[in-house]
Amino acid sequence: MSFDRAKGLRARRRSNGSVLIDLTPLIDVVFQLLIFFILTTTFENNPSFKVKLPKANNADVKQEPKAVVVTVTSDGKIEIDGKVVDDAELERRLCNAANSDDSTGVNIRADAATEHQFVVKVMDKAKGCGLERLGILHGR
Repeated sequence: MSFDRAKGLRARRRSNGSVLIDLTPLIDVVFQLLIFFILTTTFENNPSFKVKLPKANNADVKQEPKAVVVTVTSDGKIEIDGKVVDDAELERRLCNAANSDDSTGVNIRADAATEHQFVVKVMDKAKGCGLERLGILHGR
């Protein structure tokens, strides 16, 4: 079977005897497939969990001057202004800070080995007192 009788590709013989194959139909099919895949592909990232990811800037974050700094140790002890406090004292101090005009939020400094439940407890007490702005500090 020669190229002259091929049904899918049209072949022509040149004057010098070489065969010229017309690729236009093949290129048309490739472009049709490309257009099909571009139109049917979704480019949205739909994660299974709706998570609002935190955003960070490379600039140094300024600590609010009137924020209450709560330190949580790895064994769950809570310190405010360098003094260890219990749950009742923590709530009293956070509510006092919320009622004063000076304080705007709570900054939590937790040890790397601190269990998550202790940090959540501090956050819950702060929110219960009406302090909506919470920050996480790193390092000492």
